[in-house]
Amino acid sequence: MDSLELVCNFVGSSAAEIEKVVEDKSFLNLCNRPLPNGQYPIHALASRHNAKGVELLLQVGVDANQASEEPGNRLGFTAAHYAAIANCVHALEVLKRYNADLDRPAADQWTPLHAATFRGRSAAVRALVELGVNIDCATSEGHTPLVFAVNLGRIKDARYLLQNNAMVQLNDAHHDNLLHYTLHYRLAQAVNGDYKLPDSQLDIAVLLVLNGVRPDEQNDEGDTPTRYVAATLPSLPKALDLIFANADKLHFMPTECNYLTLVAATTSFLVDKTGVAAGQAQTLVDIMAALEKERKASRPMRTVAADRVTDAAASPSLPASHPAVPAEVLDLPGGKPNSKQCPSLARAAKVQANEHAAENGGKCPHCPFAFLMMRCDKGTLLLVGTAFLLGYFCGHRAR
Repeated sequence: MDSLELVCNFVGSSAAEIEKVVEDKSFLNLCNRPLPNGQYPIHALASRHNAKGVELLLQVGVDANQASEEPGNRLGFTAAHYAAIANCVHALEVLKRYNADLDRPAADQWTPLHAATFRGRSAAVRALVELGVNIDCATSEGHTPLVFAVNLGRIKDARYLLQNNAMVQLNDAHHDNLLHYTLHYRLAQAVNGDYKLPDSQLDIAVLLVLNGVRPDEQNDEGDTPTRYVAATLPSLPKALDLIFANADKLHFMPTECNYLTLVAATTSFLVDKTGVAAGQAQTLVDIMAALEKERKASRPMRTVAADRVTDAAASPSLPASHPAVPAEVLDLPGGKPNSKQCPSLARAAKVQANEHAAENGGKCPHCPFAFLMMRCDKGTLLLVGTAFLLGYFCGHRAR
């Protein structure tokens, strides 16, 4: 029996039984040994939503900040990282009570908040912010959790981070701003602009412009965020400029100001409810109507990779090398996109590939009839069935 099994067996036991076990120093020694995959027992328990087991180990004296030896992109993860990925708020609260460093970075400088935001674990994102983590923590590439939220279409998390004063100015090597990440500038650049932007990104673009991100800011290549997306959405640059110019007024909309509410807004509504000048209100209404037509008219790319997207929340129009596309369909060395694409692509491709393999494991049909039905249409099955019955009848008559 390994340490993990031992701990799991004692979780839920009586206080006397637990006390007897923890008095044995060999138990602590066992819990401080890594499992075969490089994780420690406290990491595995946090991943399994076992907050009681996590607390038991902390009571025994296990290091709350023990770093994982798991190879790959989880090297250096702490129990807080694994709890964040598992969306286990209770485990995060337990770790905080035992003075765990919830801002402790992994080998690649990802903090638990990065991990939670990247995976879209909204409950963990909120819990970590409420527990006082640094909302503007940056990876070795300078990416904050807000970068991941906007780049991956996590509108709920992006809005929450902005409401809690997440910094909108980036220290980016290419001088890309958050809108460059939102509109997938680097990804569109890599595919020469032949790219259909997921609809979720329009909502995030409006959110960022309303929070002070400039739509006309240029990067080190002299390009604005809309450089490539304008090919399919030519009205988007002017729409974002108008929204930015009237952001202070649009904040007073009686309903939440987002892409859909702006598309549905009338001139009189904008004038009466927000105070936008009549001329600009009419212009904004016209541009949003044109943008919506362009959005509906633009056709998604059809690629093998796009047909095999595993993330249900992802747009089916995503091209190869997008985070939502499994690495095994990328046809790139090691499954890693090049450095000019979106910042989270290399890591995302690995994660999606692992999840894709896990989701499809053990689902192959074993019944021969299931195998047959997967490969034959109804006409073929009817013919096979008729032949079987005819053969059976003739054989029976011959006997």
